[in-house]
Amino acid sequence: MNSATHVQRWPESTVRLSVLFLAALAGGCLAAITGLPFLYAVIVLGTLVVFAAIVSGTPTLMMGPALWLLGLFPFSWGIQTGVVPKLFGDEVVLLLYLAAAPLLYIFKKRTWRPSFNNFILVLALFLFAESLSLVLVGHDLIATRNYLETFVLGPLLAIFFVQEAANADSESIATAIVWLTVIIAGLTIIERIVQRNPVMEHVTNITYLSPQLAQLTNGVYRPYVSFFHPSETGAFMALGVPFAIRNAKQKRAGLSAALLVVIAGGLFFNATRGVWVGVAVACLLLMPNALLFLAGVVPAVFLAGTIGYLFLKDTPYMQRLTDANNLFSRFESWKLALRVFGDHPLLGVGHMQFEQVYLSYVQDLSNAAHFDIAKVYVVDNMYLTVLVEHGLVGLLALIGLFAYAIFGMRRMRGRLIAQGRNESASLMRAAELALVIYAITGCFADLDLFTKATKFVFILMALGYAANASGEHSTREIAAPRP
Repeated sequence: MNSATHVQRWPESTVRLSVLFLAALAGGCLAAITGLPFLYAVIVLGTLVVFAAIVSGTPTLMMGPALWLLGLFPFSWGIQTGVVPKLFGDEVVLLLYLAAAPLLYIFKKRTWRPSFNNFILVLALFLFAESLSLVLVGHDLIATRNYLETFVLGPLLAIFFVQEAANADSESIATAIVWLTVIIAGLTIIERIVQRNPVMEHVTNITYLSPQLAQLTNGVYRPYVSFFHPSETGAFMALGVPFAIRNAKQKRAGLSAALLVVIAGGLFFNATRGVWVGVAVACLLLMPNALLFLAGVVPAVFLAGTIGYLFLKDTPYMQRLTDANNLFSRFESWKLALRVFGDHPLLGVGHMQFEQVYLSYVQDLSNAAHFDIAKVYVVDNMYLTVLVEHGLVGLLALIGLFAYAIFGMRRMRGRLIAQGRNESASLMRAAELALVIYAITGCFADLDLFTKATKFVFILMALGYAANASGEHSTREIAAPRP
């Protein structure tokens, strides 16, 4: 028998305990050196790992709740740690999704669909074009934060959601959008009745047009719900209208019709006229004989409007709807924007910098516009805002993105119908009309500055594109009604 050196090995349990002890010792030393940042890092990493484990096998599970959180969580609520910038609660799940994306597509072998590469390239070009004017912002933290939440986070969410929605059950996401829209509309009606918003009453750095202030100025109280401004509430709600109409056409039940009534009531009490125009155009696009419908409806609407004005002309609501001064003040703001653009045509003056420079361009004020020229904060037109703040490069990028997405979805929708995939085609149609609503409403408001609505429209755009891939193996598509 050959003699050999006997090597004694430690028990496996002892090795594990030693490794855990050394790891705990290293972690404790690191925590003692760095303090709270280490604790925050551990919490974030732990949350990220748990979140990735939850969504790895069920992509749809958290996508609906992420949209609900975006729409319903108060815009000003968040966590201020002092270590990193304030983390707003309405985007927590969305940020977790972005952070977990590498884990999902590298370690879990989630399918990355190259068919969306052209869409992703267009988003990247849009982001690049809008970023060129960022150097002009300087140390304006509010402007930088707004830019990151809209023109940066929006495209990033679109890139991620177009891949995830293609691997998920898009119908569940569409249903979540419908109910989110209904809830916001219901809360709008309730807030208009009770004339109170507890969230806005405790916000100190935002101008809140309270019921008392609206009464003193002979104005109309407009519900905020969970948003920064009533116009954003209306825009966010309007983006869900095409999905609610699609739901009603598919199910043809009394409940679906009731949901549409609630949404219509919410839009009415929200009283954002630009939103009404956008929704009206989207509804006309859904009609096969829109011109014939207009020929019959316009006279009836004109007659009803005339009667309503005669009986309600002294009410604040009707006075607001027919206030010509509001239109004149917008014209003055638009003229100022064009003057600023004339001096900064290529890259503009920088994101959210119109308010900082416009007073130097005031020459004379039309007597027809009775408003304080020193209190103009926005242009009230998304396209002019982008033109003056991001220049001609930024405006062309915005219009190019809208055109590419709308006409691209229209082209793909035709192919889906030819393949008999009517359910996916109708979902793509809803996303297409949501983008149309956003584009038209932007003629009357600075929607690009609204963080919730802008992120939402990028996600809906991605959902529409994902419909081209999602459901392609579904057997229920053949029986679905045509869009």
